Amino acid sequence: MKRFCSISMAVLAAAVLSACGGGGSEDAGSTTTYATQAAWNKLYSTGSHAWALSGTTTYQPTSGGTSSYATTATLALNPAADAVFPANSVNAHVLQSTTTVTLAGSTSSASNNWYLDANLLYMGSVDSDGYCEVSTQSALPVANARIGNGGTLASFNTYESCSAGAALVATGSVAWSLESSGGQAYFCLNNQIGYVSGGSYTEKDCVAIDTAGTIGSKATITATDVSTDGVASISLSSN
Repeated sequence: MKRFCSISMAVLAAAVLSACGGGGSEDAGSTTTYATQAAWNKLYSTGSHAWALSGTTTYQPTSGGTSSYATTATLALNPAADAVFPANSVNAHVLQSTTTVTLAGSTSSASNNWYLDANLLYMGSVDSDGYCEVSTQSALPVANARIGNGGTLASFNTYESCSAGAALVATGSVAWSLESSGGQAYFCLNNQIGYVSGGSYTEKDCVAIDTAGTIGSKATITATDVSTDGVASISLSSN
């Protein structure tokens, strides 16, 4: 799945040059169960969600050296009107994520529309740059899970656009996991992306939930982008 927060590490690296950690599994083995499928559904079905986050961005160019910058961000999830997914012309539910990141005196924003079928299975997404992600296999989280459990959500291909014959840009997958930090349970999306041109992108996005799957006020984002230019990474959490 297209990364949850749509942070563009290329934009972040550019900002650095011009100048989301998830929970652990410390409670693994607990018998407490959490409604993980409900948590996935509630990202779309329970109205808008918003988080303010802060942390650090680190850039390691291939030429050597490391620079770190204090970083702030806002993340918002808003259900939008149903619309046709342009990659397959199927009517879909739409969830829009918008992220604004500020570091080194520079602010960048990115948005991403997720398209979900009638059962809230992930069909794909289109980001603010027009890149089109198309799911090749989708699944829902299990109904209930314990800390340390996880599973597959989707595999996907990313194209330059949703037009027929558009060039393949990347392939990837996303998994869900249920994790814990400081006694708080987090529902996490774990993205793995490999680019056709070389390089990779990983991102973990976690939101606090309770046993009923209700979305909470805490969130974390960690992401790493590896390219021929270097490695950019970001670690953010809500206050």
